[in-house]
Amino acid sequence: MTVGLVIVTHGETGDHLIKEAEFVLGQSLTDIHFVPFLHSRDHREEMVRIHTAIGNTDKGEGVLVLTDLIGASPSNRVAALIEHFDAVMVTGVNLAMLVCVWSNREKPLGLLARKAVECGRRGVKIFQK
Repeated sequence: MTVGLVIVTHGETGDHLIKEAEFVLGQSLTDIHFVPFLHSRDHREEMVRIHTAIGNTDKGEGVLVLTDLIGASPSNRVAALIEHFDAVMVTGVNLAMLVCVWSNREKPLGLLARKAVECGRRGVKIFQK
């Protein structure tokens, strides 16, 4: 069994990340549930969509929820919901993090969350002359 994966981002950002990760990995990431956060939707509707995605994704090993910006609406909504699940949220999702998480999703939830942060950070570098 593997940890369930959910991505909650502003607009279609998460969907684009999934598509690019599929290209990089050369495989389909169909097991990832993506929830686009749209400010035009009702607050309650957004909460239900996120709650449903997390609940439907948990197959017994927990759920890792990746969001884009800490303190922004998507991560605030997830933070309000994860206490009801065996779930961990990691903010700052990027392509390096997503590829790493997908490749390591058989690891235990806590370890996978730490790996997500490590890979996300490792994918950020400064290059200059």
